[in-house]
Amino acid sequence: MSVLSVSNVKKEFNDIVILENVSFDIYSGQHVGIVGKNGSGKTTLLNLISGRYECDEGNIHIPSHIRVGVLDQMPSYPDSMTVEDVLRTSFFETENLKKRMKELEKKMAEGDEAAIREYGEASSAFEALGGYTVDVELNRVCNGLDIDKQMLSKSINVLSGGQRTRVNLGRMILLEVDLMLLDEPTNHLDVQSVEWLEEYLREYKGTVLMVSHDRYFLDKTVTRIIEIENLTSKVWEGNYSAYMQQKEHQIKSDEARIRQSERKIAQLESTARRLHDMNMEKLHRRAFAMEKRIERIRAEMPTVVKRERKLKAEFEETRRSGEDVLTIKNLKKAYGENLLFSDVDLELKKDDRVAILGANGTGKTTLLRILLGIETADEGRVRWGSGVKTAYLPQIVEFKNPYMTVLEYVVDELNISISSARNWLGGFHFRGDEVYKCVRDLSGGEKSRLRLCSLMHRGTNMLILDEPTNHLDIQSAEWIEEAILQFKGTLLVVSHDRFFVNKIVDKIWSIENRAIEEFNGGYEEYRAAIAARAGPSPSTEDDNAHTRSQTAKEKADNVNGDRTYRTRSRHSQAMRRQIPILERDIESLESKLEELDSQIELFASDHLRLTELIESRGEVEEELGLLLDKWEQIMREFENDYS
Repeated sequence: MSVLSVSNVKKEFNDIVILENVSFDIYSGQHVGIVGKNGSGKTTLLNLISGRYECDEGNIHIPSHIRVGVLDQMPSYPDSMTVEDVLRTSFFETENLKKRMKELEKKMAEGDEAAIREYGEASSAFEALGGYTVDVELNRVCNGLDIDKQMLSKSINVLSGGQRTRVNLGRMILLEVDLMLLDEPTNHLDVQSVEWLEEYLREYKGTVLMVSHDRYFLDKTVTRIIEIENLTSKVWEGNYSAYMQQKEHQIKSDEARIRQSERKIAQLESTARRLHDMNMEKLHRRAFAMEKRIERIRAEMPTVVKRERKLKAEFEETRRSGEDVLTIKNLKKAYGENLLFSDVDLELKKDDRVAILGANGTGKTTLLRILLGIETADEGRVRWGSGVKTAYLPQIVEFKNPYMTVLEYVVDELNISISSARNWLGGFHFRGDEVYKCVRDLSGGEKSRLRLCSLMHRGTNMLILDEPTNHLDIQSAEWIEEAILQFKGTLLVVSHDRFFVNKIVDKIWSIENRAIEEFNGGYEEYRAAIAARAGPSPSTEDDNAHTRSQTAKEKADNVNGDRTYRTRSRHSQAMRRQIPILERDIESLESKLEELDSQIELFASDHLRLTELIESRGEVEEELGLLLDKWEQIMREFENDYS
């Protein structure tokens, strides 16, 4: 059943088109992610669906019985309402029944028989609505989203924006809506809360449509991707990683088809020109037929693929450090009675890549500042090894002179010429007039990119990063990843971006329970170690029982799935074998065409011989066209098997 239908939607602001011809359907139970560059219209699309904006063209339909929850739309509440009061509004039916039952209890005490009958009905309805488990559900959600007792007692209107987002998310979860519209749901959540939300959405039977730049979260929670690009939408099946693989295959396939089509068009145009030059009616007709075929080929060509230009700049080489980069002994830090960590003993070796993980407020950034000498530890010592040259990218990037332009900052910071600075900035996507923007006017992501640009030019062998992908869209985060992957040195990073952590690091320092523990491996290995230590959760045991109860059907499905896979695999292997054979035959025919073209030029004045050569060329060209069509068809089938 369709829960949401978007048809040919267009939206513009101040005569600037934001979205155009956007169409898709979302069905009951689907979890769908919306991705695209910053400014592509993702949030505008959510606002259109939620009813905050109206479409200029097209329509959006949500069945009237579907209950919709919107993460960024929080009703106004009086100052007297606490966070707990707001969360309990999610149980308005059970709360009303609870009040009525209390009124009936008073009447029952007076011997009112009608009240007794009504109380029985109300009690049954209360139980059916889960009234007796309200407190359990409330505590479960509050624990998951880190809404503690102190926060529960605060007025809703004194909370920060991030805290209100958490409360609104909790309220929506407790409401059990049919369709969730989530705009960046992992913002303002620490890793533990994000993991709890992932688990919740994994079990959630309703429909979810979300905008998110958290690639790991998308991988874990969605089964479909809607990409907003060039004003319109395209639907891809699978999670974020599957979408990226499919898109790369599609781009390569389109590029190959464009190259083949351009070669075919060039051959046909060359022949058509020669036929026209011969000024014979029969040959003119053939040339016109070729030109019509050229039009058909152009109409069928894919849109020219514009690949995003990647960061080209690399870290400057510098002298390698010694084997022992950093030694931490008996480190302790507290703020008054708030102990962050103590008795910390850790080592960094040359070329280690380490991520510091922990809940908000556990001291991750404080640890970095102690290592850099910005803050002082209460106890213990920090010793850097010989030849270590550090560079630090803070979470919030600030500049000494905020009125300097981007170009002036790089020239001054790196002491290089204007032309060298422009070349260097170009590798970090600061081009044209962008280099004349004041650094104070840059977005958070642009500031991080600019600071990284200067760090890479200094020749460092120890890179310290605090939330480097904050404020970045997915494409910018991937640029940063590529630059850091090329870095030949030691890395220490604080990040909530688990996709980034899993891709970049090989060791984890976990801050928990006022201690720091080291894990060897990336994020997946770290999570596996934590899960193994915790043992099976109740939900895991339930899953196991559920798995055992399904046996026969699942085994049959698996067998059928294996057969389908083997059949598809054999089919793909057969196609794979045909591809080089076809390409060899295509090259042979293309060589024949070149030879015939040479012959046509040689016998241009011999009418009889020329006619024979042109007819032969037409036959070869037709055969080549058939082979190219067959090659394209096999390539499409091959890609579909692996998409």
